[in-house]
Order: sequence, then structure tokens, then C-alpha cells
Amino acid sequence: MAGRVKKDVFKIDKKIFKSRLIVGTGKYKNLEETAKAIKSSGADIVTVAVRRVNISDKKKPLLMDYVNPKKITYLPNTAGCFNAKDALRTLRLAREIGGWKMVKLEILGDKKTLYPDMIETLKTTEVLVKEGFKVLVYCTDDPLHAKKLEDMGASAIMPLAAPIGSGLGIQNKINIQIIRKQTKLPLIID
Repeated sequence: MAGRVKKDVFKIDKKIFKSRLIVGTGKYKNLEETAKAIKSSGADIVTVAVRRVNISDKKKPLLMDYVNPKKITYLPNTAGCFNAKDALRTLRLAREIGGWKMVKLEILGDKKTLYPDMIETLKTTEVLVKEGFKVLVYCTDDPLHAKKLEDMGASAIMPLAAPIGSGLGIQNKINIQIIRKQTKLPLIID
């Protein structure tokens, strides 16, 4: 039908989201401020740094008391991990505590630039997929790595488009365009 606009759908592993925005749960003054920021953003997905946010100690304030995991999709991540062993332990813990299987894999190679270590990332993705995780992978903007991640069974790829915190915007638009054309995975610019 002429004039009909196709509704934009954001789908990751058979789950449909209304918002394409993914926000974090760290860096806020407290959990009340976290909850207000998430609500104001309209995001359906929040990243949760399993190693930094309280999700299990009932003697302290729990994130779940402020951000309802039945209304907002939690995306446990491996922030602060620099190797496969730590990343695997972190995500297995998240699955054990909250039952979460959709996760963000983020293995850093450098503390200053926060660039991903692709060797550890590829190795870990393969293990997590075999264990039934739905893996959203923080990666470089290398089209070959993106294709390998897709072939391994990643659920989405999250290429680094510019140095974290630089505010520079997408630095290598050609690589992002190549990734978009050669993979069928959801592409989330990190």
C-alpha cells in the first residue's frame, strides 16, 4: 500500500523491544537515581555490570528493588573482565542468580582505551553459545570478526564505533556499513 510506513522493529533472538536505546545501571549516585534515569530514557534494556551492582546480597539495597526485571530486560555484562575465565565466571553467576541467558560479553584488552580483546572475545563467545547463552558481543568494528561472531551463534554484535567516552561519533562508517551488509545479526553501536 502506498504511503504506509513499515514499523521499525528491534528484535534480538526472537524478543521484540520498543526502544533501541540500551542504558547502563552504573555511574549513578544511588539506585533511586538509577531507576529514575532508566524510566526517563524509555529504554527496554539495561546493562548490569554483574561485578559492580548488587544483585544478590539481600542485606544491601538490590537493583531489582528499584528496576523491575519483569518490566525492563536486564542485560548482565562482563564489565571489568580482561580474560575469558573471568567473563565466563561472571556470566555463569548471573545465570545462576537471576536466570539471565541474554548477556553482553565485554572482554577488554586495554584499561585506558577500553578496546576489546578479540581473541578472548571469540573464544568466550563460542563457549557461551554452546552453554545456551544469547550473547550480545562488544567487539571491534572489523567486518571479519563480526562475521565470525555471527557464524559462532552470537545473537547481536556491538562494535566499538569510537573510543569510549570520546564523544567522537562513528569513526569508521565504511566498516559499520560492511558489517551491516554482510551479517544478519542486530547491530548495536556501542
